[in-house]
Amino acid sequence: MAFCDGCGSQADDAHIRRRIERLELSTRFRPIHIQVLLMDSVPPGRAEDYFYRAASSPDQRSTSSRNYFNEIVKCCGFVAGPGTSEEIALAEFQHRGFYLAYAVECPIEPAEESAAALERLGPTVLQRVEKSYKPKYIALISASLAKSIPLFERSEIRLLLHHGKPFMSPLETAGTHLAGLGASLSDQFAASGLGRPDSAAQKS
Repeated sequence: MAFCDGCGSQADDAHIRRRIERLELSTRFRPIHIQVLLMDSVPPGRAEDYFYRAASSPDQRSTSSRNYFNEIVKCCGFVAGPGTSEEIALAEFQHRGFYLAYAVECPIEPAEESAAALERLGPTVLQRVEKSYKPKYIALISASLAKSIPLFERSEIRLLLHHGKPFMSPLETAGTHLAGLGASLSDQFAASGLGRPDSAAQKS
């Protein structure tokens, strides 16, 4: 059994291969200079639902994953029209300096184990953000990352929060009054008086 740098657990070869595949998919759309880093907690367990795995047809993703993908992409100000491919949407997301990352880079269940991993990996995640991603802004987009706020506040990277708390991801607010297809993160930024993160980035 090998040690996985992504989730901090012992893992078999299949686990390591899946993590490497996710890294390869995300690296393809990683901006050279990241303006806004959106940090979620953990990636989805279903491989086809991974954000950076561009689906060739809508039915390849689950409904919740399609909504998540669309809402995350809208954060950069790009609204995909009918028939716009996910490849094009991801390229626009990259072109505008946005990047989505996960604090724990491997799917973890149940929620209790995920919370423990988030707490255990906190310093490693911060180091990854400061040394590798080097964004101008970072926005936490999962309520489960609330305990990580003091950690990121010690960094020189500007932390974007929603009323002192992490923004809620589309998966966390799906079905609520905040949005019909899951929470629009761009609307949450606007409600906080920040506007869209890309606009904030351009001001500095």
